[in-house]
Amino acid sequence: MWLWGAAGFAAVLVYGLAIERMRFAPPLVMLALGGMTLAFAAAALWRMIDPLARPESAVAATTVAGRGIVRELEREKQLVLKAIKEIELDFQMRKIAERDYREMVERYRNRAMRLISELDAGGDYRGLIEKELKLRLDLPEAVSPPTTKAEPPASKAPSPAPSARPICGSCKTENDTDAKFCKSCGGKI
Repeated sequence: MWLWGAAGFAAVLVYGLAIERMRFAPPLVMLALGGMTLAFAAAALWRMIDPLARPESAVAATTVAGRGIVRELEREKQLVLKAIKEIELDFQMRKIAERDYREMVERYRNRAMRLISELDAGGDYRGLIEKELKLRLDLPEAVSPPTTKAEPPASKAPSPAPSARPICGSCKTENDTDAKFCKSCGGKI
């Protein structure tokens, strides 16, 4: 960079002395400093444009972005594994029920496995997506939602409409539609 500035200074100084026949005085020095400033500006512009014009710079930018994605995936994997450990500790201390424990651990383990497979895939996300789609399409029919069954016999009482709000049998409090326990007395609905 300093060579560009020195070259600009020298070129304008030679121009002023040889062609314009200026004597070495403050106006010539100011003109030479202006030439140096123009050379610095040209060098800065070149340093900005040159990486954008080279095709290998696009590969380098992709590599840097890829490293950032890998770093983020690694960080998320560590967080998920830490969450699994915390859930296991809470279960051992009897802070959460076994059903909740199993559900949360299964969800976090699935996420951890997905993150590990993404990390193993590296930059081949297309292959990873195709593999996951194939696994999802090859799922057995037992996992699919059950088919509709015949109507229940008329002797059973009709179930309440899904939009009706359930009422607690012991304290007669009206609860939310998705409630499994009464919000007043805590009894099972």
